[in-house]
Amino acid sequence: MSPSRRRVLRMGSVALAGSLAGCASGALDAEESDGSGATAAADSTTTAEPTTHGLGADRSLPDGETTFPEGPKSPPERPPDLTAESVREYVNTFERRWVYNRLYRGESTEVHRECGVDSVAEYGEGFRVVVRCSAWANSGAGETTIHADYFTQYATYFVGPNSTVRRDGQSKAR
Repeated sequence: MSPSRRRVLRMGSVALAGSLAGCASGALDAEESDGSGATAAADSTTTAEPTTHGLGADRSLPDGETTFPEGPKSPPERPPDLTAESVREYVNTFERRWVYNRLYRGESTEVHRECGVDSVAEYGEGFRVVVRCSAWANSGAGETTIHADYFTQYATYFVGPNSTVRRDGQSKAR
């Protein structure tokens, strides 16, 4: 690289750093722009508003209740005391039965499931639980068999004192 090119790059980076330093230092807070590029002095009674605000994570549980799919399995009993372990077992059973009912197509259905809990975390007044499940089912009688694959899918449960809410997919912690 030629010396003149290095000098131009160095001067450009110094100019950029200088312009950013004015913004970061708050020097522009004392002036207001009129939109034409010119600046006017700020009224002395004006107080500078912060440009950033603290972000608190919303830890409230979603409203609602999960509608369980029709089928031979019923939803499990909610645990009387919500602990990480009791919620883990409850949600794992809930998801296994949920998937079974989704794949069940009558008496001639064979359903195989592999489900597990990926994470359990306290969430507001309850828990946020991420589960994964893969399954397959064969339905039919005699010579005709219909095979269905339920490739690994995730669900996120929010279990509160009075509710269980299921969401498809793996939600991000808020």
